[in-house]
Amino acid sequence: MDYKKDAMELLKDFKGKNYLYGRYVLKEIGSFIKITGKKAIVIRGSFPGSDNFLKIIRESLQNYEIKILKEVYGAKPNTPKEDVFRIRDELADNNPDLLISFGGGSIIDAVKAAEVLRQFDGGIEDYFGTGKVTEAVKSSGKKLTDHIAIQTAASSGAHLTKYANITDVKTGQKKLIVDDAIIPKFPVFDYSVTYNAPKTLTMDGALDSISHCLEVFYGASGKDNYEHIKKV
Repeated sequence: MDYKKDAMELLKDFKGKNYLYGRYVLKEIGSFIKITGKKAIVIRGSFPGSDNFLKIIRESLQNYEIKILKEVYGAKPNTPKEDVFRIRDELADNNPDLLISFGGGSIIDAVKAAEVLRQFDGGIEDYFGTGKVTEAVKSSGKKLTDHIAIQTAASSGAHLTKYANITDVKTGQKKLIVDDAIIPKFPVFDYSVTYNAPKTLTMDGALDSISHCLEVFYGASGKDNYEHIKKV
């Protein structure tokens, strides 16, 4: 069995042509998203070397006449709700037609949630649970802005998922928005961004990913997609 080949095929089946991944692919972002908006806000992380990667992203966007309205720093670990509110306000003030997150899962989750709060009435508590955002989309006639999620950590894959995990720091409680509507339209993962990550972060990410895979696998027992999940 060729595990690498099988894994590539599973990824293609999962996201088709809407997933840009591999080594040194950041320079392709402009061409990858040229079919969508022209006014972007970048919500970014900050880590050693991040400015160099952002420079590549800026140049690629500029080559395709995609204007960056503003760069905003992202969320702290575990996505505190205060960071979500701050990012929501930045989105409301600048009115982008394209969202670009560059960071780990906390930043990507913050952008997912912030865009929900920008577009629809109510507070963050109104969207915890399953399918609440889709209900808001249907009842309001509005839609969420296209989100290009650029993952920077080898971990559980927030750039691919329907989850946004938000933390109330005061109570120490985490809650989830679970909805297909918040899945980023264009996920990106450039493996080279992770090459100089701390060893502890890489190990933690690997364990996190395996844990989530097992969680899905155990939950698939008796369901129609069991054999497919088993292969993954």
